[in-house]
Amino acid sequence: MLTIKALTKIYEDWGEDIDDFYTTYNVDIGPVEINRAADTFSFELISPKRLARMTGRDDIIIGHGHFIARDFNENILEATLNRIINKCADNDINKAYKNLSAYFRWEMDK
Repeated sequence: MLTIKALTKIYEDWGEDIDDFYTTYNVDIGPVEINRAADTFSFELISPKRLARMTGRDDIIIGHGHFIARDFNENILEATLNRIINKCADNDINKAYKNLSAYFRWEMDK
């Protein structure tokens, strides 16, 4: 079974309004039964307002690794991350990590 070992906010940018945010995270995910063993995944949590500002008239933002939320709430974020981890579970840890890479950018995909 996989679990979140660490959730680290790398960068945050807040606009003038509470609903205008852009944050980047690293999340270390690893087996529950092995201390300090984890792989690092990254993603952005971004508001619709900020997303609209980031896209120009003819721009396209590819959604891989982007989580879009109206409100910044780390409790909801962690619950969402745990749902994704449970959904991606597999008896083969490499398959589980590959499943997670559909949602996050994975350090091993570089």
